[in-house]
Amino acid sequence: MNFVAALGPVSTASVFAQEYPSRQLRLLVPYTAGGGTDLAARIVMKKLSAQLGQPIVVENKPGAGAALAYTELLRSKPDGYTLTTGSGITSLLNLLNSKLPFDAATDLVQVAPLASVPIVLIASNKVPAQDMAELVSHVKQNPGMSYGTPGPATPHHLAGVLLASMAGLQMTHVGYRGTAPAVQDVIGGHLPLAIIGLSTAIQFARSGQLKVLGVGSAKRSELAPEIPTLAEAGVKGYDASYWYDICVAKGVPKAVVRRLHTEVTQALQDTEVRKTLTAAGLEPMAVTQDEYQRMLQAERAKWEPIIRANHIQMGS
Repeated sequence: MNFVAALGPVSTASVFAQEYPSRQLRLLVPYTAGGGTDLAARIVMKKLSAQLGQPIVVENKPGAGAALAYTELLRSKPDGYTLTTGSGITSLLNLLNSKLPFDAATDLVQVAPLASVPIVLIASNKVPAQDMAELVSHVKQNPGMSYGTPGPATPHHLAGVLLASMAGLQMTHVGYRGTAPAVQDVIGGHLPLAIIGLSTAIQFARSGQLKVLGVGSAKRSELAPEIPTLAEAGVKGYDASYWYDICVAKGVPKAVVRRLHTEVTQALQDTEVRKTLTAAGLEPMAVTQDEYQRMLQAERAKWEPIIRANHIQMGS
């Protein structure tokens, strides 16, 4: 009896995982349509739907600093049929927004990465610096120079704080409402610096409207290998990579989480998916579950003290 009873829950979970999914899935995107998160999700979900043999409806649920989508996810049944997108710093959301009605570190399960987003430091043509070394010298002589980002408490903002700290610079953050207005102010000479996505920056750099001083990742981007990393350009050890991922609610059976990870990873190895992501300025990420957990732990260890020390908050 005890042996049979012990097998019962395992058998049920196994059967559920084998049957999953048997109906339509939903993916909640916490941001508006057309952005990087939305693009990555729609590209990968199209392939994932074909693999699973079930439709996946992508719904944009922007609002409350991504809290709206996560709150809806956590109100749904934890069966793996409702998903959301997240990022490498999702588990730190409560540090960035103390008013969240949930604990991101325990209530959300980060399943698998989708794609990384190369970020770059751009400069107005009015800034008398052609590379990072010259910029460091210039800012040290002119402390307080402003840099823009798509908003407060974004990965770009964190990247700027880390850059200023590692390079020993006094810089002032200006949070915009999105990438476009920050770029336009750099081009217009109203803002000296900004940290944005490479895919947006490169088109303006190649037309001579602004300068790209370096890529924020640990290695050069395949999208523009001619651009040095900020580490190469003078800020040794600098790495502010970030990425998008898929999340589910706590309580989703582990077998379903494993199935989703396997299927997402398989989708990311598809030639057409990789080609489409790259064309959109995104770098596909396909890693094992263990590798991903180590990556998430490393992100938390890196960013948590920076967020706390600088009191970084959404809307601040």
